[in-house]
Amino acid sequence: MAAHVATFARATTSSLAPLVLAFVLSIVFTSSGSPDSDALLKFKDLLANNEAINSWNPSVKPCEWDRSNWVGVLCLNGSIWGLQLEHMALAGDIDLEALAPLPSFRTLSLMDNNFDGPLPDFKKLGKLKALYLSNNRFSGDIPDNAFEGMGSLKRLYLANNLLAGKIPSSLATLPKLMELKLEGNQFRGQIPNFQQKGMKTVSVASNELEGPIPESLSRLSPNYFAGYLSIQAEITYATL
Repeated sequence: MAAHVATFARATTSSLAPLVLAFVLSIVFTSSGSPDSDALLKFKDLLANNEAINSWNPSVKPCEWDRSNWVGVLCLNGSIWGLQLEHMALAGDIDLEALAPLPSFRTLSLMDNNFDGPLPDFKKLGKLKALYLSNNRFSGDIPDNAFEGMGSLKRLYLANNLLAGKIPSSLATLPKLMELKLEGNQFRGQIPNFQQKGMKTVSVASNELEGPIPESLSRLSPNYFAGYLSIQAEITYATL
């Protein structure tokens, strides 16, 4: 009888072992999350007032093909394409190191929040196509080389902050730049000589700029230069 009991116990233990192992592994993988999830959660950790994204759940994938399971996450083909975290009263530090490993990350919008201080070093996200930071409180001078190497950047919105100093000349070297919004800051000096053939918008209104408007921009609407200190009357503007 004892032998039968022992045999039954061994058989039961043997049959349960795979189930126990599968359960343990599911806990491990769920708790550890995916690299994409870990990157976004690390990014979130340095944000202040981040209640708007408290629903980010490490047990759920951020992306299901083109559908996002996380608030503010933009998905494309199952990968994180970007973040659109607007009107959320976010503040704190923008952890670019956390976002840099995401292979498909191309767009970042943090407009209409409460970020302040110097502009972060966005060259760390060298493959960005669009960067929207308008209506925050970023301040201070921007290094002249701040955008060097960002050859894919098409749209840069920095309007209505507290940025000062010269407009970085590195912006004039970005081959794909199409839209640049710098209005409502405290930029001084002259406008760089933008030569991009595809440029559609260069808005520098309501700054403290001076000097002639570059000939390459003379075809743009005069509204883009409203408040410019020395608009010259002889410049003829063409319509867009």
